[in-house]
Amino acid sequence: MTANVKCRDVTPTPFLPVLLWYVGGVLAGAWLALPIACLFVTASLALAFACLAPKLRPWLIGPTLLLAGWTNLVRNTTPLSPVDLRHVMGERIELATVRGRLAETPTQRVAWRENAESWRTLALIEANSLDCTGTWQRVSGTLAVDVPGLLSPEFFAGQMVEVYGVVEKPPGPAAPGLFDYREYLRWKGIYYRLQTRDTNDWRLIDNAYEHAHSPWGDRFVNWAQQTLALGLPVQDEPLRLIWAMALGWKTALTDQVSEPFMQTGTMHIFAISGLHIALIAGILVALMRVAQLPRRVCGGVVLPLIWFYTAATGWQSSAIRSSIMMTVVILGWALRRPGDLLNSLAASGFIILIWDPRQLFQASFQLSFFVVLSMALLMPRFLPLVDKLFRADPFLPPELQSGWRGWVVDRFRRLAQALATSLSAWVGSLPLIAFYFHLVTPVSLLANLVIVPLSAVTLMCNLGSLFCGAWAQWLSVLFNHSAWLWMRLMIGACEWAAQWPGAFFRVPSPPIALVCVFYLLLMAAAAGTLAVHRRLCV
Repeated sequence: MTANVKCRDVTPTPFLPVLLWYVGGVLAGAWLALPIACLFVTASLALAFACLAPKLRPWLIGPTLLLAGWTNLVRNTTPLSPVDLRHVMGERIELATVRGRLAETPTQRVAWRENAESWRTLALIEANSLDCTGTWQRVSGTLAVDVPGLLSPEFFAGQMVEVYGVVEKPPGPAAPGLFDYREYLRWKGIYYRLQTRDTNDWRLIDNAYEHAHSPWGDRFVNWAQQTLALGLPVQDEPLRLIWAMALGWKTALTDQVSEPFMQTGTMHIFAISGLHIALIAGILVALMRVAQLPRRVCGGVVLPLIWFYTAATGWQSSAIRSSIMMTVVILGWALRRPGDLLNSLAASGFIILIWDPRQLFQASFQLSFFVVLSMALLMPRFLPLVDKLFRADPFLPPELQSGWRGWVVDRFRRLAQALATSLSAWVGSLPLIAFYFHLVTPVSLLANLVIVPLSAVTLMCNLGSLFCGAWAQWLSVLFNHSAWLWMRLMIGACEWAAQWPGAFFRVPSPPIALVCVFYLLLMAAAAGTLAVHRRLCV
């Protein structure tokens, strides 16, 4: 007797159409900023109709999401307050005194000029008052501040400061196609910068903060830097790059140091990104699974730890994006839900763009999103080819297959899988690297095969050192020497690979239309992976 089998359509990637509709609205908002009241009323009416009219709901969900994205972007980019800096300053350039709160602890940058170090400090001030003519007036907005020299450690996030300098619009690109600093800041919600002559133009204005402690994140980073330096004789380039990779300490990334990593397409190892978060989560989950802890316990322990790491490294946008995506993935794994990389990517992208739709226009978001998208689309195509290429002879009994030959074939299979992963990531980043950095880096296909495993081992040593730093410093010393060695090897490998013929070459920025066509063709070529409807029999 044959059982009746019913088949139904399911959507394995339900968040993908949601994200596409919402992104369409964000793009519409960037193209046409309609009045916020009109958008809000229209979006509310569309949502009400979708809730009250079940028959029309399938047709209204998409437009409602589009209007939501449109409204959210316009809300984040329209100066609604009458004291917004855009209303007060306009296009003027003014010598002014600004009062406000430090949005984050200032960071330092160093450059070499005429064989001498040149230091400058970057900061963000959430301004609340401005004095251009001898009279204080209320203002609202964030200013990017650039000051030559090093600020005192007493200036940290949360301090109320008074700064004297020139308030102006940020500069545009020095030439067509070059870096547009004004556009870069605009999509971060910053429309003005404050230039000061030196650190003497800065002072604290709230005595209650003079003896306050710096934020816990700053204290953790200072402790972590000291711990990762235990046992190392000097503060040299490998140690500073270890701080940059593990703690997001950007001071180490000078133009001279960064150049070989840029030329080999391996600069991503210094961003607190998906690679770092995934490695940390993977290490923690592996350790807890060895202890035979259940999945839900693993998820309950790992998620707070990766968010602690994100907070301790300064809430960098790349780290927040990676933590959101890893949260989605770990929650699904802990709850034993079927995993789908495309769906997890779409869900995390949707959450991020609800939080801040301006992220869509930032290079770091685009790179991280399209690299993961490319891997999700191309890896299901590449891996079967790799398995087919290295599969064992099906007509040869297992007892007659040579053990050493199987070991060698398995190693070549793993190498081919790593090469396929590197190729997928390179394809996903190719047009954006050319657009933003004017580089094409063919050598990154091979360089990442070496640099990524070395960075993973280095990060594991860093975690071991931090874990042992408070109770077994002798173990931290061993971990630190090991991490220094791996970082030294990374530096040497990058410098060597950058010298290969054809390792990289510089190109003009491709047109935006060409970049869009590239990604459309990529998705079309992998259309089989994007099957939105899958037949399941129940």
